[in-house]
Amino acid sequence: MAAMVKSEPLESDIYPETKHCHSFSFSFPTHKITKEEITCTKPGTILRALETNDTFKGLNQMDKKTLKGKDIVIKSCKGYIVKHFPCWLIEEDDLLTIEMVTHATDETAGVTDEETDNYVTFSVETRAGKNSKTKQILRNIQLQSYGPLCVYAKQKQEVKQALRNDGRFSNIVFEQKCQLSERSTGSKVSMGQIAKKLNGRNFEICLTKLKETATKMGTSDSIIKTKTFVNSEGDTAQTSLFDPSPDSEGDGTQTSPSTLTTKTSDVGESSSRRKQKRKCNPMPEHGEILKILRNQFDDLVKQIESRREDRQKKTFPEELDLMKQEFGKIRQKFSEVHRVKKLIELGASVCQVIVDGVQGVQGTGFVLFDNFVLTNAHLFGDNVRRNMQLLVDVSVKFNYENPNGSDVNVFKAKTLLIDFQYEDKGKHYIDYAILEMDPQNKKQQKKVPPGLLREYGPVPACGGACLIGHPGGLVKQMEPTSIIGSEIREEAANKYKRENGHAIFTINERYEEVMQENKDDFVTYNTSFFHGSSGSPVFDDLGRVFGMHTGGFEYEDKRTQSKQSVLEYALPLLTTLQNFVIRLKEDNKQDVLTRVQDEAQKNLFLFEALFKTDEPMDMS
Repeated sequence: MAAMVKSEPLESDIYPETKHCHSFSFSFPTHKITKEEITCTKPGTILRALETNDTFKGLNQMDKKTLKGKDIVIKSCKGYIVKHFPCWLIEEDDLLTIEMVTHATDETAGVTDEETDNYVTFSVETRAGKNSKTKQILRNIQLQSYGPLCVYAKQKQEVKQALRNDGRFSNIVFEQKCQLSERSTGSKVSMGQIAKKLNGRNFEICLTKLKETATKMGTSDSIIKTKTFVNSEGDTAQTSLFDPSPDSEGDGTQTSPSTLTTKTSDVGESSSRRKQKRKCNPMPEHGEILKILRNQFDDLVKQIESRREDRQKKTFPEELDLMKQEFGKIRQKFSEVHRVKKLIELGASVCQVIVDGVQGVQGTGFVLFDNFVLTNAHLFGDNVRRNMQLLVDVSVKFNYENPNGSDVNVFKAKTLLIDFQYEDKGKHYIDYAILEMDPQNKKQQKKVPPGLLREYGPVPACGGACLIGHPGGLVKQMEPTSIIGSEIREEAANKYKRENGHAIFTINERYEEVMQENKDDFVTYNTSFFHGSSGSPVFDDLGRVFGMHTGGFEYEDKRTQSKQSVLEYALPLLTTLQNFVIRLKEDNKQDVLTRVQDEAQKNLFLFEALFKTDEPMDMS
């Protein structure tokens, strides 16, 4: 077991006694440990906290040959953490999953001080991003399948030092010019920045590739090259830092270069053509050089910034090509077994919604918490009274995964809805209903899957997503897709219209709204999930649910008279939940509101968004 779990220093002076108490659990599936609870009473590393558990310590008695060349990786709700991760940064009641990895590399022995709130955590993808996709950024290539990596840092610590202390990143990250690129916004963070503002953010490591605006100036033996400067008009001029004119000052005794390059040639010319006649000149005073540099500096910076901005303004074809590359990565990511297993586990909470007596109306929903199911309001149309009383029977079907219908669990819904909102509410488009299942007995109650409210995550600006639902009323399916960001949404739709304009008759009215004033109310993508999939949860690549699939911007195909779609969209889950909480407060449903609070507390981001905001939601 020595090769599997490395011991940590236990000096009491590193971890002073403080008032410290929190709980978490761990599982070790490969060793048939399903769930072991730990109450930590002393600040230190997560490994030290694990070693207080007798079951975990018992692993040390295992045969060393079995564990030779192997080590453990630890997965938390924030990502995969190192063994020297500060225990107090673990979320309360978090379930850590321990897995085995081969050919482990030693981690840096990070020093965690006594418990403080001066730490931040952020996640880094295990595969490099733009300009560095072929680079091996991890010391242990086996860890590429265990992402993202959760990194901790002191608030005033530089990013570079935090990654060094982490111990999992290869030297290429520190020896080459790398930076962090936020996956949701594309915002860049240099290695020299402090980590204070990085808490909770997700990054990938990219290699910077700035175009040179000046040819290198340096000396090799006795040759001094020229340098390109930018004048106040933005033009470039080549000027020797050592002015060869007769006006240059010198006392004649000063050591001077034996040669001077007086002319440069275009890129691609042979070295023989670049050689020019050389002339000896005295070196001017350094004050003249300093004056030239100072005069050129401000304009040079402006020129560099303008060029960088131009590079960042991608054309739509460039964005589309980037999306194609990204989708390849997304498909690969969602094909990783550990992600598939997690999605299948979460998918147990997804159900088919059946509206009896209304021909062809079927949809999808998912358990929010307890017996409450969230789905789209438009499924019920006019079959709901103003007091939210259903005029038709509704049932939900779980485990509909086998075409022969075996092992399904069907629950009838109560006729009184918990909430029903289907309208344009000022700036916001609302389309949701919350059903309450009515289990007939305790045995049936036990078959209700766990809710997904605690699995909430924010809407990613770009990247991958995965839908789980019942398209066409068929068995449960899952489909990965790529989010189409708001900045290229209109171009993507226009491209579709150009290619299929001969078939498009009319597009529904909501199309113009989403392309203009209500951009943030929709998450757009392309999917084959059409009728019957309304109400499907949409997950990010970390398994967090951020939206509810609602529909598409439909048009009638003139050739086939069938309904097609330009783009499909989901409504952000947070907007739905905020309106739900407002309705519960207005209707004084304290019992349900208390349960929402209890579940939201298991997801700190969600709890703060729903219950700790001082400003009411803008519904004007």
